[in-house]
Amino acid sequence: MKNNFSVSDAKFICAAKEVREPKKMANILDMSQASINVCVQRIEKKLGKKIFFRKQNPSTFDLTEDGLELYPYCKRMVESSDALQESLETQDSHLQGEVKITATQPLLEYFYVPYLVEFIKKHPGIDVSIKQLDDTFCIEQSVNEFYFTSEVKDDTDTYAYFPYHCFVQKLWASKSYLENFGKIETIDDLYRHNLLFQRGSLHNDKIFGSARVKAALSYNFNRIRTLNITGSRVIDRLCEEGLGITSGSVETKTLAKLDVEQVLPDFTGDSANIHIKINKRMLTKKVGRFFLDWLFECRDKSLKKINITATYEYKNLFK
Repeated sequence: MKNNFSVSDAKFICAAKEVREPKKMANILDMSQASINVCVQRIEKKLGKKIFFRKQNPSTFDLTEDGLELYPYCKRMVESSDALQESLETQDSHLQGEVKITATQPLLEYFYVPYLVEFIKKHPGIDVSIKQLDDTFCIEQSVNEFYFTSEVKDDTDTYAYFPYHCFVQKLWASKSYLENFGKIETIDDLYRHNLLFQRGSLHNDKIFGSARVKAALSYNFNRIRTLNITGSRVIDRLCEEGLGITSGSVETKTLAKLDVEQVLPDFTGDSANIHIKINKRMLTKKVGRFFLDWLFECRDKSLKKINITATYEYKNLFK
């Protein structure tokens, strides 16, 4: 067998023997159906033998005699790889250290709370602290703190910034609010409505680049009764109850399963480019690198639930 024969190649041969159907093979191997034929050609070129025989109507795979001869060895290779992976995961459970997450309520509640209990059970040696802030401006942070921020400062000699996701703000209202106060078809219509906003980097004039929207905000704050609200969750609930219009990204509104609908669908506010800011000293520690991987894994799981692709691809730099 050639030296460059890989575990992935062995898994492909095993799938062809055990699963046979190209569509099911693609799902199990986490690849597109279009990649199946490419893999067949690559493996047979590596081995210098015809390994696969593909039937039509229905499309299925069989192994040739050479393929059947290789199959037991491939099976043991895959099983050994799986056992090694399980062993490495078990070692991760013995990681020791303290880590802190500092982020806004929406990020914490919808991107991390669903996965935190399982993480703590699996990694009892990692002491996790959580701090909620209603802002994403940079702060002085401790060495072991993973801070979600919309600012990138000139301090890259000390900190590393990992692009996380771009949250584009839109306007939302409950059905009951629109029924009681009328439809909102133009930006000018905002002048006669209650707007629910809190002070923070994801709200107010940092969101709305339109001068007309800023004017509507100013008019409401100066001429119409408004509430002084702190806390995204409170604003979301008041919006659901029909008190007024709020802003928020599609991602957080969908994950929160809020009973609201988008106002002015063609209008979008400013974008909040969120980064994870980490002290570079933390990235020299295994627990720091491991926790960073987990943060992005949670991001991808959460966005996958609502069929949204992350704006920025995270590349694991430590493997």
